[in-house]
Amino acid sequence: MIYLDSCALLKLLVTETESAALRTFLSSHGSEGHATSALAQVEVPRALIRVGAPQQVLDAAADLLDRVLRVRLSDPVLRAASRFPTRHPRTLDAIHLASAEHLEHALTAFVTYDKRLAEAADERDLPVTAPGWVPGAEPGGSPA
Repeated sequence: MIYLDSCALLKLLVTETESAALRTFLSSHGSEGHATSALAQVEVPRALIRVGAPQQVLDAAADLLDRVLRVRLSDPVLRAASRFPTRHPRTLDAIHLASAEHLEHALTAFVTYDKRLAEAADERDLPVTAPGWVPGAEPGGSPA
């Protein structure tokens, strides 16, 4: 199962520097399912609305979110997110981490283009990847 945070999902909807590499990565892992936090149902459309995305992109976002397994914001997920021992991650990042960890052994990749979230996921020994992201470079302007 490949976990995609909201920044990664946005790269599938709005063309950015890393979008092609992300699509290639997902195609090469075609048999694996995709997951995200239910939180993305709010984060993704809000980010698109903030940047003035047209209705067809908002519709594409709804379709994409319908096809992705959404980890519920259940009490166990929220409790886990609240108990990370380090000062970071930020609140929403903690929810993404806890959602990914909820997938347990099914998780094969944690895709994010957020540097702080990637560092926090790495500290949690999650299999972090950011296809197309050149180390040391800022990821390509995601609206999230």
